[in-house]
Amino acid sequence: MNLSKSSRMEKIKKPVQLLLDTDMGNDIDDALALAMIHALQSRGECELIGVTVSKDNPYAAMYVDLINTFYSRGNIPIGCVANGATPEEGTYARQVVELADDAGVPLFERTMGDPAEYPSAVAMTRRLLAASDDEAVVVLMIGFSTNMARLLESSPDEHSELGGLELFKKKVSHVVMMAGEFAPDILADPMQKKAEFNVRLDVPSARAFIARCPRPIWFSGLEVGKSVLYPAAALDADYGWCTYHPVVEAYKRYLPMPYDRPTWDLTAVLFAVRPGQGYFGVSEPGLVNVDENGYVRFRPHPDGLHRYLTVNDQQRVLVGEVQNELAAQPCEAETVLA
Repeated sequence: MNLSKSSRMEKIKKPVQLLLDTDMGNDIDDALALAMIHALQSRGECELIGVTVSKDNPYAAMYVDLINTFYSRGNIPIGCVANGATPEEGTYARQVVELADDAGVPLFERTMGDPAEYPSAVAMTRRLLAASDDEAVVVLMIGFSTNMARLLESSPDEHSELGGLELFKKKVSHVVMMAGEFAPDILADPMQKKAEFNVRLDVPSARAFIARCPRPIWFSGLEVGKSVLYPAAALDADYGWCTYHPVVEAYKRYLPMPYDRPTWDLTAVLFAVRPGQGYFGVSEPGLVNVDENGYVRFRPHPDGLHRYLTVNDQQRVLVGEVQNELAAQPCEAETVLA
């Protein structure tokens, strides 16, 4: 076999090196998305090299640690935002972190200590990127753009002599981002409804990151995940392999049960790890612009670095089935795919 071809094949088979940025604690889809990532890692399809938290509440990071520990991966580094958006606790992160049995023993263990001692998201990301191969990391953003916008502005440090923009360009392959809305009627008139949540809650960071990001961005817009619901019935049907599951306990506390929930963040995970399997359509290339009010506009351009995902009726069924299976996969299932 040609050596260069062999090298390319080996590169393709390598697990996706995934850096997750999440606003864990605001919506339940972040928790489901993280469970999906762990399932995909157990299948040998990705490696979660780190998690940065863009929700400015300590219980968000503690809950991430709890899930990682539940899946026996408590060593995954976690970095936290400072002076970020949504400092309120939310409805499930603290509640699940503090769950205990009748003897006061926590139902779920954690690995990390006090969140006040966690590294900053920017410092940790610089360290992880500096230690990564060139163009090897896929950045998966399912929250606000705060951390990544600040990363692009960061200065050289002990981990790299490169500034943030140059470091990002050197080490990142591309970005998958749950942000914006790209349905045809919204593209024609973005101001007919509120700007999408992940953009709206930190507009300056979203504008800065999307405008300056030196790598391709694939957007999974609001309309994609909204069209694929996670069924409440799955909580009883699919998690019988464990007595208590941190995502199930969170789901039951997020909203009054029973409810089905859009899978916004899960669609981004699926595309980030399995981009070529036909789960989604992809738009023509173009340029995404975010205005000062958080409204997103897309302009086709042959040299544009931006694309957005689409999903048809047939794909919705398949995406839902795959997401449901992965989110509920038993944590001891170690299946390396050929």
